[in-house]
Formats: sequence, structure tokens, C-alpha cells
Amino acid sequence: MALEKELQKLVETPSISGFERNIGEFIKKELKPHSSVVRIDKIGNVIAKKGKGYPVIMLAAHMDEIGLIVKYIEKEGFVRFDTLGGWDERIMPAQKVRIYGSKGPIIGVIGSKPPHLMEKEEQKQPIKTKELFIDIGAKDQKAAEKLVSVGDFITFHSEFNRMAGNRYTGYGFDNRVGCLVMMEVFKAAKNFKGTLYAVGTIEEELGLVGIRGATFGINPDVMVALDTTIAGDTPGISPHEQPIKMSEGPSIGIKDAIGVTSPRVRKWLTETSKKSKIKFQFEIMSGGATDASVVPMIREGIPSGTLLVPTRYIHSPIEVVDMKDIEATIKLATEAVKSAGKYF
Repeated sequence: MALEKELQKLVETPSISGFERNIGEFIKKELKPHSSVVRIDKIGNVIAKKGKGYPVIMLAAHMDEIGLIVKYIEKEGFVRFDTLGGWDERIMPAQKVRIYGSKGPIIGVIGSKPPHLMEKEEQKQPIKTKELFIDIGAKDQKAAEKLVSVGDFITFHSEFNRMAGNRYTGYGFDNRVGCLVMMEVFKAAKNFKGTLYAVGTIEEELGLVGIRGATFGINPDVMVALDTTIAGDTPGISPHEQPIKMSEGPSIGIKDAIGVTSPRVRKWLTETSKKSKIKFQFEIMSGGATDASVVPMIREGIPSGTLLVPTRYIHSPIEVVDMKDIEATIKLATEAVKSAGKYF
């Protein structure tokens, strides 16, 4: 149950894009006993290090999750908001949220015009974010401004729960799951002859922001992004659209919207999987990107790749993962660190 409890702690630490300090401090505290050096850099990335030889390996997991931010407070006390990261507007109405104001979290409900009052043509149109608002129970603007302010960050109010078998649901698995994998691999690396960095990056969801400076400063021989990916094994998705399935092990990314994985990294991860008898899947994505996508553009170009945990309902308040996939990803990444000297 250790992994489940650790994941729950990560999930229950609020930290959206641009407001990663909470999760950064948590990860720093967890990794400090296992690091020769651990720090939070100028913009908020967590950087932990152990070892002092070659190769230099960098494992990165973005710490941010998508969320919302207070934009304006109406005279009637309703809160208008903007998005931080890519949201599907269709799932927002009637969701419970937490607004993190100066006096602590405030519970609110995302409201919209009731369908009973809509014209037939209105009902056919998707609701836009600008039409939504948050009701925090305040009677007017003055009452609301005692609790929340423009710029406060907002998360969805979702619980971490166990489902049937080894599956769990919660909010922010993208990318608390990657953070968990990164932390466990770093802790497990003992007597490593090279240098290992564990980096929790900021603002991946807003444009792969934190990874750029951290990678430039570390200048590793190879970098692996630990993240989640879309599980395509639900109704309405054809296998040719997204063949990745839950309970079938981690996905080794080959291509995304920005680039192609380094052949050396692909060979390293694939051969390690086979030698260690760990099930894995290959993934080719037309849309989306990870921190690894921009690393080949840094300095003279740094080889990079991804290990991705299949996750259902990504970018929603009710994501679902299989703990067996997380365990397999930890095992594969741990074995890959051990064998890195043969490839880099």
C-alpha cells in the first residue's frame, strides 16, 4: 500500500501550472534523504542529484496539473475565471471546485445558464468558458472579495479513491503519477556509477516551460520524461486511433506533435524492457507533447525519450490509472538507469 499512499499524498497537494510551490516543497522533502544535493531553482523546478560520474542521466516529471484562475468578481458575488492548461469546456458545468484564497480554500460550484431557460438553438451549442461562473455562496462582490482575489488559483474538488482491482481514480494524475515514478526510481538508485538527476518541472501544461532552463543547466547525456498518456481502451475509441491500453505496461513514446524520440533512447528503453521481461507498448501520437519533446533543441541537442503511464480521462477531475502499470514503469525506469552506461 506504500505506493498508493504516496500517490494520494501527491494528488492531495494542490499545485496547478504557475503555482507549483506546494508540490515542489513536498518532493524536495521526500528526496532530500536520498540526494547529495536537492534544491528549488529560481523559477521553481526541483532538482535532486546523486552520484558524480558518467553517464549523466536526467529523469524529469512535470509537477503541474491543469486548473483555473480567478479573473474577475461580479457585483453579485459570482467569480469569473480563466483556464490554466487544456480543458474540455463540456465537462465544467456543475463541477465542485476549490479556490485557494488568502484565508484558505473556499468551496465553489461552476454554474451556467440552466438548459430549461435556453432556446433550442442555444442548447445545441457547446458552453464556452466565458459563459461560466463560480458560485461561492457570497451574497455580493464585497462578501466575495473578503474570501477570494483576482489571481487566486482554482482546482477541482475530487477525491482519491480505489476502484475495482488495482485501479484508482483521482484528480491530477497527469502528472502526479510521473512524479511518483520519478521519486521511486531516484530512491531505488543505489551505488549508481554515473550521475542521476531527478527534476520536477514547472508549467509543462502551459508550454513546456520549466524543462528548458533545468536541462540547459544540467546538460545531461540523456533525458527521460516520466508522464501519463491517453489509454484508448474505452468505448468510442478505435484501436488505430490510440492502441495504448491499461494493464499492459508503460508506453515508450516514439513520436508526438513536436518530434521523434532519439533512436538511441528508444533502443535503450526497448532492450531494457525485453531483458527485464517487462511488458511495454509503443506509442505514436499526432497531438500533444511532453517535456522530452523540446530537449533535443537545447544546447547542441540532448537525446531524450518518454516513459508514459496509460491513464483514462486525462485532463478531467476523474482520471483513472492501474497501479500495476505504475509499478511496471518504476521497474523499467529503474532497470534503464542501471543499464544506461552501455548506451551513453
